[in-house]
Amino acid sequence: MISQPVLSVNNLSLTDSERTLFKDISFELFQGEVLAIMGPSGIGKSMLSKAVAGFLPLDIWVDGSIQLNSSEVAQTAMLQRSQSQRPAVIFQDALKALNPLASVEQQLCLALTGNKTRLSSANRETVTTLLSQLGFADPKAALAQHPSQLSGGQRQRICIAIALLGSANLIIADEPTSALDPITEAEILELFRSSVQQRNISGLLITHDLSAALACDKVLVIADNTMVAYGAPWQAIQQSSHPFCQQLAQLLP
Repeated sequence: MISQPVLSVNNLSLTDSERTLFKDISFELFQGEVLAIMGPSGIGKSMLSKAVAGFLPLDIWVDGSIQLNSSEVAQTAMLQRSQSQRPAVIFQDALKALNPLASVEQQLCLALTGNKTRLSSANRETVTTLLSQLGFADPKAALAQHPSQLSGGQRQRICIAIALLGSANLIIADEPTSALDPITEAEILELFRSSVQQRNISGLLITHDLSAALACDKVLVIADNTMVAYGAPWQAIQQSSHPFCQQLAQLLP
């Protein structure tokens, strides 16, 4: 039996009032896979993730197909989608993404239960185990803290935990390490990739980090308003004749 893709994008184009952001983007993402999306700054990578998630600005026009868990969602905003049509999203700025007035426990509990902010004993065990897996030396102490009391890397780990505790089988990470130092950046990207693969869900990673992209199952490179490489990372980058990919190829280890 042939498995169905978790996410299937076909001939997707995004346009605003002034220009075409990109056109004719197509790819598939299956369970257990992580797809990295790369390209020059300003090419529209984040807009692609917003199109999949369902929160594009109102002045962006969408043409083409986005199927999430076999449901067409290209023209459907996030709040109008069913639960199975909503991916989890990890944003660039964890401090803005987290509620500054709520403790880590309250935010993780809400992600896990959907309507509670105090962990039961069973749920507390689930959450502390996950925080340990995500690199927290003292998960119980972390639960009592607020976002402002955490480092940038710790906040992004909490955002990953929130995404993993939900029911979504697709997690989108939109440049989740842009404000972090190189060592923490590498740790967070590896945590995202390994967490997705261990749970046999799917991940979409918007990144400028070539080493992170090479560790993914697939890469999609967008340049000059269209896709210029797609497939297994090393092969796709090396076989592309586009100048941006040729620049990336020179950086391959």
